[in-house]
Amino acid sequence: MKDAAYITAMAANLIWLGMAFRYFGFQHFAAAKVLVPKSERTSPLFPTVAAGTRFLGGMNGALALFALLLLVFKLRGSDLFAAWPERVVLLAIFAAAHFSQFAFNLPVLKAGGRQGDSYWPVTSGPMLFIFVVDAVMTLLNLVVAAVIFAA
Repeated sequence: MKDAAYITAMAANLIWLGMAFRYFGFQHFAAAKVLVPKSERTSPLFPTVAAGTRFLGGMNGALALFALLLLVFKLRGSDLFAAWPERVVLLAIFAAAHFSQFAFNLPVLKAGGRQGDSYWPVTSGPMLFIFVVDAVMTLLNLVVAAVIFAA
C-alpha cells in the first residue's frame, strides 16, 4: 500500500510539474496571454511578463526532475531516500510547492478574478484548471504522507 501510494504521488507530481514546465517554460507567450488582458498585450510589458513566466517554468522543471529521480530511485530499489520518514518529508515538500501555487491564487479568487485590466481569470479557463489541480496535488501529497506516516 505504501509503495503504491508513494509511486502514484511521485508519478502525479512528475506529470503535473512536467506539464507546468512545458507550458510556462516553452509556451510562455500563451501563458502570458492568460495572465494579461487583451487590451494590454500591445504594452512593452507584455513580453516582459511572458519572459517572466519562464522562471515559473524553470522552477516547475526542477521539481519535475526531482519527482522523476525519486520515482526512478524507488522503482530501482535504491537506498537513496528509501526510509519512509524521508519520503514523508519529500511528500510534504511537494505538497508545499503545490500549495504555494494554490494559496497565492486565493486572494485573486476572493477578489473575483480578473477585474478590468488587473489580475487573471482564476474563475475560468486555464487558471481555474491550474488552481484546482494544484489544490488536488496538495491534498494528494499530504494524504499519501499521512498514510505512510500512520502505517
